[in-house]
Amino acid sequence: MATSSASLAGVPPLDLLERCFHTAPVSAYVLTTPCFNELEGLPALLASIEGQDQVPSKWLVVDDSSDDGSREWLEEAAASRPWMEVRQSPESADEYLGNHIARIKRWGLEQVIASARSEGLEPAAAGVLDADVRLPVDHYSRLVQLLEADPKLGVVSSIIRIPTEGGYRIEKFQREDLPRGPTQFFRLACLEDMGGLPPYQGFDGAANVKARLRGWGCRLVTDLVAEQVRETASRYGLRAGYERRGRYAWFLGHHPLLVLAKAVAYSLRPPFTIGSWFLFAWLRAALSGTPRCPDDDVRGYYGRERLLEYCRTLVGRGPTFIDPDKL
Repeated sequence: MATSSASLAGVPPLDLLERCFHTAPVSAYVLTTPCFNELEGLPALLASIEGQDQVPSKWLVVDDSSDDGSREWLEEAAASRPWMEVRQSPESADEYLGNHIARIKRWGLEQVIASARSEGLEPAAAGVLDADVRLPVDHYSRLVQLLEADPKLGVVSSIIRIPTEGGYRIEKFQREDLPRGPTQFFRLACLEDMGGLPPYQGFDGAANVKARLRGWGCRLVTDLVAEQVRETASRYGLRAGYERRGRYAWFLGHHPLLVLAKAVAYSLRPPFTIGSWFLFAWLRAALSGTPRCPDDDVRGYYGRERLLEYCRTLVGRGPTFIDPDKL
């Protein structure tokens, strides 16, 4: 197989990786990563996984019809790593984000769990890792240990920071009880209790809702920071990302007052048009009669309970938002 332009140089030797794997003292876990034209960042992604204090029992990368050499690079890497698999997405992309990415993340989780079990492994946890995320070395050992320490905890994730010209910034509006999609990590019993990852847009937030409705705890680990190369949902530009968030808000059933409050909050940082992009996309979805989430529990939560949570927060009795300036 021809070597692609992205090099495997700098990746830890396989014998070192195997020593880490065989001596890991905590429960096994599996990961899935969707990938579309990420060739430039794949060496850093692989190094981030292999640099973990505890590497995954299985890591399945779902290639979504990449045409930049990503698939060839991944297959070359997987050839010498028995815990790594590469598979083609089971469906053609009608759009990279939204419902399609939700379905292939769900499929990837199902496949990697089945693959581990076919080899006699029984993972205790399973996670989604976006291809543009870079991790601290103790990322997954910390998350697994948190699940082990609290049997009622079902969903966890690290906090997300974004690189900037002057260093980095922590994304605002992150709540301590709402794990983030780019590094969302599930206790396997919780994931199965939920019926798997929701197969529709806004799946990460919906997953938190479904877990909580079934009695599982959710936690954003504020002292565990992962770096995302791009701001969440901004692969095709900031405007497209916030317009997509507006459509998600309509789809999931956010209360109009909450939509308006979010639009105002988004407008408080540059570029100050972010809030209008979000709000007008929500309005267009509403006026055009765009279909809404088919899950009554999820729509009910976003239409009433989420608004009440924010109101309780205003009087100091609700969920806590992180303060990026104190992290």
